Amino acid sequence: MAAKKRPQPNDQGKKFPIIPIIGGVVALIIVAAVVFSGSPGQEFGDVTVDGSPLPPFTAQAQDLAVGEVAPEITGIDFDGNEVAIRHDGTPKAVVFLAHWCSHCQAEVPSVQSWLDTTGGVEGIEIVSVASSMNSAQPNFPPSEWLERENWTQPVIRDDVDNTALRSYGSGGFPYWVFLDGDGRVVTRSAGEIPIQSLEQLLTSIVAVGATEGS
Repeated sequence: MAAKKRPQPNDQGKKFPIIPIIGGVVALIIVAAVVFSGSPGQEFGDVTVDGSPLPPFTAQAQDLAVGEVAPEITGIDFDGNEVAIRHDGTPKAVVFLAHWCSHCQAEVPSVQSWLDTTGGVEGIEIVSVASSMNSAQPNFPPSEWLERENWTQPVIRDDVDNTALRSYGSGGFPYWVFLDGDGRVVTRSAGEIPIQSLEQLLTSIVAVGATEGS
């Protein structure tokens, strides 16, 4: 297992936009009620996690995961292709989505529209994880939902134990985990993120990485 990397003093000086957390506490409560029930059948995937799990996410001012190295995740998408979250020098925005979550149902088309219009922020990748699948809940299956929304970002299918979600701290949906190029957590957020705030955050992460690499 990869050793956890504690934040260095210069990490504390980095400034990133504050993300408004909308519905995060409510989403955390909903997760507890839904995540362990239902049978999504073949929507599940096989997930491999390499590294130590992040601390559980809480909607507190100080996130203990900031500066920690997130585990690398390897899985498959709904077409059976391998998708991985690796620390390859490119920053990542990892978003965990649940098909039954109303906030996710609002976030996905909003983010996709922004990507279609602007192309997103160059130098950072968005990777999604379809988690907490439940055939007894609305908007199932997630594969058809994301196809309807023309979601273009890579998707990892979480497994029956929600291993990917748990390894990243099990935040409420949509659950965003932002990583720098070395895989260190920059910030985490539960709930919808306004597009302007998302764009500002992604831009700042890329800018900090460029400064460190120069």
